[in-house]
Amino acid sequence: MTAHTKNNPSMDVQDWIDVDLTLAPGPYAELIDSAVQLKALSWSEKDKLLANKAVYFIFFNQSTRTRSSFLTGLQKMGGIAIALDPGSGIYTPALPGQEIPYATERVSDVARVLSGFGDAIAIRMYGEPAGWVYGQANRYMKEFADWAGIPVISMECDRFHPCQALADMMTIKERLGGLRKKRIVISWAYSGSWHKPVAVPQSLLLASTKCAMDVVVAHPPGFELDEQVMAAAEQYAAEQGGSLIVSHDLEEAVRGADIVYAKSWCSLGHLPRRLGEPVNEAAMVDLFEANRHWMVDERIMQCAGSSASYLHCLPADRGQEVSDKVMDGPQSLVFQQAANRMHAQNAIMARVLSPVSRTR
Repeated sequence: MTAHTKNNPSMDVQDWIDVDLTLAPGPYAELIDSAVQLKALSWSEKDKLLANKAVYFIFFNQSTRTRSSFLTGLQKMGGIAIALDPGSGIYTPALPGQEIPYATERVSDVARVLSGFGDAIAIRMYGEPAGWVYGQANRYMKEFADWAGIPVISMECDRFHPCQALADMMTIKERLGGLRKKRIVISWAYSGSWHKPVAVPQSLLLASTKCAMDVVVAHPPGFELDEQVMAAAEQYAAEQGGSLIVSHDLEEAVRGADIVYAKSWCSLGHLPRRLGEPVNEAAMVDLFEANRHWMVDERIMQCAGSSASYLHCLPADRGQEVSDKVMDGPQSLVFQQAANRMHAQNAIMARVLSPVSRTR
């Protein structure tokens, strides 16, 4: 986990932003175990773990699981959850040069104000609020972190979704009993909308390789992931004794898989490079429509085998990414996976808000 130096140098504050890229395999494995152990506790055993800890949740994007699981989990551990919606509940935090009088407020000001009230700031931002410029939302979160005197937690940006990845690894470990040398297929799948970031597959790729899984990244040409992320995943796989291969054949990729994790994501090559430039939407749509056959149905799960499990972060586009029979069938773990979001995020908040990690 990257520790940012805040404006107050006496504070040791750790942020949860690029954690999938930076947190070492050992501590990451310990965090998975912590999430499992925390889940096993009764609520009466954990209802004061974060007593009176106040977290501000800033949602630039719509959310069902992330919003409900974070707010419910924190409150069940005795904390105070405050949801802030830019544009409808608060002035929209903006970077220098992107401000609109009486509609926005500079990020540096918002970060310092909230730091005077609470104990952490959690942000969800990707896509349209960041102009679809890849990495812009990630940079935005780091700007918040540079000015805040309290931890900043990424609830998903355009590069990473560390909260989802931890819940995924927790779910897989519960299902398989272990992670080392288990075969996971992280696959692109067709959707009628291209508006989905690469955050989920990239965080999952880094998490699974640092846990020594045998990983197959499957996608049609044109849906390649971030080169830095791929290089880091290759290094994790080599160091931990797992493996990483890329396949452009879904049926072949899933053969012998323990886990089939298939969802849609956009093509990085058709996103704008600078704010104000448009998405090459025509090319994006053409690429998607040329690969409508990339869908997980009963035939694909039969190729994987009867012991394989299907995962998806949700919301899933039924009839496009996945068939109803797979989604609702015995091989699906998607609702256990969704439930684990709360427990995984509780473990993250307990770690980030622990009094031993920083001084106030």
